[in-house]
Amino acid sequence: MRSALVIGGGPAGSVAALLLARGGWGVTLVEQHRFPRDKVCGECLSALGAKVLHGLGLFDPLVAIGAVRLTRTLLHAPSGVCASADLPRPMWGVSRVALDGRLLDAARRAGSKVLQPARCERVHAGAHPSAAIRDLVTNKVAILDADVVLVADGKSALINGGPPPPTGDLGIKTHFHKVDGPRDAIELFGLTGCYAGLAPIEAGRWNCALSVPAARVRRHRGDIDCLFAELLTENAALRRRLAGAIQSGPWLASPLPRFGVRRHWPENVIPLGNAAAAIEPIGGEGMGLALRSAELVAQGLLMRRPLDAIVKRLPSMWRTRRLACRASALVASSPRLAEAIAPLLRAAPAALRPAMSLIGK
Repeated sequence: MRSALVIGGGPAGSVAALLLARGGWGVTLVEQHRFPRDKVCGECLSALGAKVLHGLGLFDPLVAIGAVRLTRTLLHAPSGVCASADLPRPMWGVSRVALDGRLLDAARRAGSKVLQPARCERVHAGAHPSAAIRDLVTNKVAILDADVVLVADGKSALINGGPPPPTGDLGIKTHFHKVDGPRDAIELFGLTGCYAGLAPIEAGRWNCALSVPAARVRRHRGDIDCLFAELLTENAALRRRLAGAIQSGPWLASPLPRFGVRRHWPENVIPLGNAAAAIEPIGGEGMGLALRSAELVAQGLLMRRPLDAIVKRLPSMWRTRRLACRASALVASSPRLAEAIAPLLRAAPAALRPAMSLIGK
């Protein structure tokens, strides 16, 4: 029996483990956090991700718990001028607590052995790869080996050379109830040097996610409430949406990664999701790309394709999306550009279609 060691129990790791276990592989999945656990994320599942989950028989359960169908996007310039466009294909608002928990449970039911809470401390590549795994309950370290190690740690920190250099930006998120906004739309709000997004998720809540320079957070001495109060003064529409809203979760923050797929990976080690590449979150494609990369890699392994051939399929998934999402973020973060472009898009919403196509919609 061929074997895989999967590092990370998020969407990419769980789907890879699920598919390989269903295919008769021996799979061990290592996840350092206890579930349920929340994560910094825009919590929008793209059509790409929904297609993967449909194929696995895991999409309908998400709809059953209240995943929200999103059919349009609204772009708000700082002054309040709004441009609207229909999404080419629906997206879905669903929390990471709900999504990740169900995917990990499905991997376990398929036969994956789940070590949780346990942390991978290092990966040894080679003809017979292995990893040092620390049990976070007993603090004991064990060396586990497998035919292949799939790294889905979300930050590409376990590969030779360490994680990519930091961007200087932070991702910040929380949840709100009673937002004065639509329940069928993803909304983007331009701010000064950053941007915010609102998207409805299950249980009558909205995800509020921001990309903010770390230097700006430091100016507020890490006080996110103080920072957010300042950001609300910079966009009239965001201020209106949240005027009567009730925050229903803590602020979460983490470094915002942004890097392309590496050209070379250690022998018998394959990256998945944000361990392979990380794009600007403005496009809402992160979870979809994670799921699709896991599907591609697992299918390639089950078909016994050469590892080099499997990894070579990954860059094309991110390349165009990465550039388009970065350009969109720069526009949203520039009040002058946002104010100039928003009226044009409002007058001719069809102009948004090419941009959405580049992002992957």
